[in-house]
Amino acid sequence: MEFYAPWCGHCKTLAPEWAELATNLKGEVKVAKVDATENKESAGKFGVSGYPTIKFFPGGKKDDSSAVDYSGPRTASAMAEWAR
Repeated sequence: MEFYAPWCGHCKTLAPEWAELATNLKGEVKVAKVDATENKESAGKFGVSGYPTIKFFPGGKKDDSSAVDYSGPRTASAMAEWAR
């Protein structure tokens, strides 16, 4: 999941890669994004302090603490490899 802010330049740069990631992982991994400026409660719950913040929520785990931060390259191919 990507937490973003509409005014964020880094988020705008990531947008096409994120869209490609969603296409590449369709049917394998759910790819979503949340406007953290509109959903401050969700962003705060996951400790989002900068944009964009990318978190992975492993399948089968139901608690919020299972979210894993992504800090690798922000390309569709690198993020897909990591998510798989």
